[in-house]
Amino acid sequence: MADTPKKDSTVAEEPQEERGPKGSRDTGSDKPSGGPSDRPSGTSDKKSDTSVQPQEPRDPDSPDLQSGGG
Repeated sequence: MADTPKKDSTVAEEPQEERGPKGSRDTGSDKPSGGPSDRPSGTSDKKSDTSVQPQEPRDPDSPDLQSGGG
């Protein structure tokens, strides 16, 4: 892991030109949840669904708590 330069360090800040044009790392959307502009429309397929399915408690002494999802 790289060491963090000290406050009074002589390490120069990387110029913006080295990083690319301003906004070059944008997602391509003006909306916070927009994501990449080339993202396919529609919903994900069943293979890529990462939802957690409710299950019974594994330990019989575990409390049966309701989720906060409503």
